[in-house]
Amino acid sequence: MAYSITAHYAGQRLLDGFSFFTGHDPNNGFVKSVYQSKEDALAKGLVSINTDYNAVKLGVDSNNTYLTSDKGRPSVRLTSNDAFTHGLFIADFYHMPASTCGTWPAFWAFNNQDGGASWPEGGELEIIEGANTARKNLFSAHTSAGCQAPSDGFSGEQGPTDCSPGPNNIGCNYKPPASDTTSYGNAFNAEGGGVYALEWDSEALKLWHFSRSTIPDNIAYAPTVGPDPSTWGPPQAIFGGSGCDPDTYFFNMSLVLNINFCGDYAGNVWGKADQCNQLAPTCKEFVAGNPGSFSGARRMKRLIGHAGSYWDVGYIDVYQRRASTDAKTATVLPNATALRVPSQISNATVTISSIIPTHTRTVTITRATPSGRPSGAEGMPAGPTTINHHTLLGCFETAADDQAFSQVASSPDMDGQDCIKACLDYDSGFEYAGLHGNRCTCANNLGNATAVDNARCATPCPGNARETCGGGGNSAGPPNATTSTFPRNSRRATEPDAILLTVYGDLTNEPAPPDAPAMGGLAMHVPAKSAVTTTTAVTLTYTTVCATNPATLVEVEYCTTVTYEDLGCTSAPSLTYPATAPGNTAAAPSALAAIPMTTYAQTCRACGPHGESTVTLTVPAAVLTPTPTEEVVTALAVQTVIPIRNDTITDTNGNPNSVAAPAIGTMAARPQPGPPSLNPIPNHGSSGIENIMPVVASAPSGKTVAAMEWLCWGLTLWFGLFGMMLVL
Repeated sequence: MAYSITAHYAGQRLLDGFSFFTGHDPNNGFVKSVYQSKEDALAKGLVSINTDYNAVKLGVDSNNTYLTSDKGRPSVRLTSNDAFTHGLFIADFYHMPASTCGTWPAFWAFNNQDGGASWPEGGELEIIEGANTARKNLFSAHTSAGCQAPSDGFSGEQGPTDCSPGPNNIGCNYKPPASDTTSYGNAFNAEGGGVYALEWDSEALKLWHFSRSTIPDNIAYAPTVGPDPSTWGPPQAIFGGSGCDPDTYFFNMSLVLNINFCGDYAGNVWGKADQCNQLAPTCKEFVAGNPGSFSGARRMKRLIGHAGSYWDVGYIDVYQRRASTDAKTATVLPNATALRVPSQISNATVTISSIIPTHTRTVTITRATPSGRPSGAEGMPAGPTTINHHTLLGCFETAADDQAFSQVASSPDMDGQDCIKACLDYDSGFEYAGLHGNRCTCANNLGNATAVDNARCATPCPGNARETCGGGGNSAGPPNATTSTFPRNSRRATEPDAILLTVYGDLTNEPAPPDAPAMGGLAMHVPAKSAVTTTTAVTLTYTTVCATNPATLVEVEYCTTVTYEDLGCTSAPSLTYPATAPGNTAAAPSALAAIPMTTYAQTCRACGPHGESTVTLTVPAAVLTPTPTEEVVTALAVQTVIPIRNDTITDTNGNPNSVAAPAIGTMAARPQPGPPSLNPIPNHGSSGIENIMPVVASAPSGKTVAAMEWLCWGLTLWFGLFGMMLVL
């Protein structure tokens, strides 16, 4: 039986067909108190409709800075008013939230009856999901006990096969096949987005991803010719089969689109599956203090490039199987940028059937190609999706002093093919290739390059006008550019402040995303407890630049005494500073929240995880701005967690490893105003250089200093008189 369209969510119909969830986030996310209502989201500009191509933009607050003690950053979560059992679901996204630290976006479905009270009965299915800097999608399913994923019939990489709740609540999942390098984040957006499809019947739930350039014709023309999953090849993921009856484990599921922050996924893998902890010790701190990281309009020097934390939804279509006597009826609205609909069916209502229908259902369809996506000649993509295993990542902006990208070649016929070949052939090869005009640059990391709107890279490649080779800037070329071979350190004096590069990256060895927890169910409400005022000593660990080796980051301890209201929490949330209380026990979450923290930018010698020379550090505020009554730092010899390079340090006589340290318990110099170097100092030991961890001692009072002075003068006078008596 063929499929007929029964629901079309696009533009205003999407906003009318979905409800805005406003309850407390059941996944412990860092979202503002509750997700935003429709009225608040529209008023704050988090939701809008693009009148050019009728797409819906769902975003987050990217303007305001918050405290970690706040409820979080405002975002949205939309749930379809209709619930489904079986059907074919096709969703076209022009853009999804970029691969940015702190984010946890998802397009998913779950049994939302009674607000999810019966979850996991009825099941949960993640169609698109990722966290932080992930570049691959994760398909997941969560069911009641007894569901096992099949062992064949899919092209993706299978993970856990038990879909029932387990100790970590991760269910069963799949990753896309290695050949699919544009399934998530920056690469997905660079391709101009793509389509995700779900076919759900009594046999199985099957999932596909198609990049923009590989969308099958029967999806592109689906409203008129009808989609045909049998022509799409094996699905990337499949749930159901003999080990998991779909009608038993999946039913009455509503569609959901949301952007979460931190929480049970992005927060729990912070610094474990990525290097986001180099930006801030915790997910909450980074999300609260860096609104520009979630905007596509502002450039920030950060760990990984970004191009906006928002969904740009072209449409979500729902199809159901119909008997062969039913007619498929669709109204296609005229549009100057309509999606490749043949001229003879571009207007009015089209009925495709040789049989007089017994009944019809008319669904108005609006589809368009967004003019904001990068395009070359005749509307083609800005470049091939992949060249020699390198995937188009899009347009990146890099600073003139960025050492990551260095020129290896220039040619009047430069294009993506030539540049990637040059990067692969040089030395041992490079992971990234960046094009700017007739110049080719290469890098093993993105350095300070950040993803920007792809439309900004609009310069045609000299060797292929259908591709783009960067944009903007001046003729001085990209960082480290010369007209010869591979100079790592030479730069021209006339370089621009920023260069736009079209970047390709080798993602074939990109690690698989970590397993994700379920998101369905009711929000957990914790009853309020009476507060008890408590005073305790707390030792907190933070990251800073090593004073003796600025190419290395080290962990440093800060000790203080805090007074806070203890609400009786028995465990800390997933995102806390590494900290201990007396007795080497974990510090209470309320005690940590009572320590004021501050974030600032610190220069170093390529100490960032991708070779950045500027890192964002979050440290106790008292360390940067001490007062006369504040505690001061002394030095103790301990081993740091992060190893430093084996640099040789010599004394004034040229002897290696002979740097003296203050005696234990002596006073260190009080830091001056501004962001000083807050790092361990070297100590001479039998095994070479040891790392020193500052701790805190109380500063002497003014009365104590005065008493010591009088005592010294008295002793001096006594010894003087005693000496004179001996002489006499």
